[in-house]
Amino acid sequence: MMGESRKSPCQRRAKIVATIGPASWDEAILRELIAAGVDVFRVNAAHNAPEERRAIVARLRAAAEAAGRPIAILQDLASWKPRTGPLGGEPFRLLREMRIRLVPGNEPITPDRISIDDPELVACLQPGHRVLISDGLIELVIEAREGEELIARVMRGGQLRGRQGVAVPGVLGRPFRLSERDRADIAFAVEHGLEYIGVSFVTAPEDVLAVRQVVQELGGRVRLVAKIERPEALTAIREIARVSDALMVARGDLGVQLPPEEVPVAQKRIIRVARASGIPSIIATQMLESMTMQPIPTRAEVSDVANAVLEGADALMLSAETATGQYPVEAVTMMHRIIVTTEQHLAPIPIPEEEEPTTIAATIARTATDLARRWRAVRVIVAITRSGFTAREVARERPGVPIVAVTCDPFVARQLALVWGVSPIAVSAFAETSEELIEQAARAARTTGLAAPPDHAVFIASLRYFPEPGHADTLHLRQL
Repeated sequence: MMGESRKSPCQRRAKIVATIGPASWDEAILRELIAAGVDVFRVNAAHNAPEERRAIVARLRAAAEAAGRPIAILQDLASWKPRTGPLGGEPFRLLREMRIRLVPGNEPITPDRISIDDPELVACLQPGHRVLISDGLIELVIEAREGEELIARVMRGGQLRGRQGVAVPGVLGRPFRLSERDRADIAFAVEHGLEYIGVSFVTAPEDVLAVRQVVQELGGRVRLVAKIERPEALTAIREIARVSDALMVARGDLGVQLPPEEVPVAQKRIIRVARASGIPSIIATQMLESMTMQPIPTRAEVSDVANAVLEGADALMLSAETATGQYPVEAVTMMHRIIVTTEQHLAPIPIPEEEEPTTIAATIARTATDLARRWRAVRVIVAITRSGFTAREVARERPGVPIVAVTCDPFVARQLALVWGVSPIAVSAFAETSEELIEQAARAARTTGLAAPPDHAVFIASLRYFPEPGHADTLHLRQL
């Protein structure tokens, strides 16, 4: 990349993640989504083959390049999530009190016969077990077993599409293990320079470390998002956070494993742990669910988005709203409006004072934030960073002024697109002297439109080279 990448001014701090699917992977729609405010595109490997994904990634990169903005790509691993079979025809509706057969396998589903592609799960089901489909929207209860097949009664009906997720509360899933497909999808992410991998159904830190080992063996730099979807993960949440690069509150699967009333408490806890660990948090599932079918959200959904912002989440994710919904651009636009309005009137929950900085960079980041809060002439904090670590440490403090991250690595700039409050700028190479480096960063900050002379800026940098992140050793205050 030559020179400085273009970046339009944006006063929004919390970031928007949009899932890509049939409703949105046309390049013209992708450009509209970026213009509406998308910072990260999510691709679910469970729903496409590598050949299809290759074309999707190419379109995502082309749309981001046309917009002149660093946009990250998050690829979810399919993992071992049980799913129904494919749909043979049109979607159909299951009605309450209907009796249907559940069978192991992957044959097309019909209104009276639903296949589940996890034979081990089907084999352990017994009368009385609750089977939840499509994030719990559909509920079945097992009444009897006939050989390998099960007779189930519909307790809560709904429209059923193909390849929907299946969960059985109280029945432990298989231990985490990487399938050959997962390994192939990790290799795809490394080969195509994707910024993030979503690790599904994490139960312990060893699960994240297993994926990281494969990434390292392949020589990749992709960062790992631990998706918190099971009660076991909540038990080990601090240990998982220590070995992860981000946490996702995957409320769809988490909400069928926990009683619904416990999910908001779990969400707050996960965000708090992520903040304390200095890593981003993502809130996912059903944020604007009604906008899959209608152009405006419910008032409850608006409040849900606003509360996630106030809790301090780094990013909010749209799933079906942008992947298969009828109003993908409108959903992003609405989420942007809710976030901006919430941030203009209310501040996120501050990081607890007892959370002591653990690195020099963290100490300098807290000092810079305090300086910006005490002196109104400071309009921006500029983090000069090679790995993105310093910018993430500043974001952890949730300063009241924008954060501009200047890096000489476009890959790092794209990764920082996920981080709260950070406007990433990629330059072709860092200047050689300290004074030239600060001036270079000042020019980059001015291009964002977030601050201009005679505003002051606080600059954070490491003026000596260290191979490991976290060695920022300089805080510099000056006019832009």
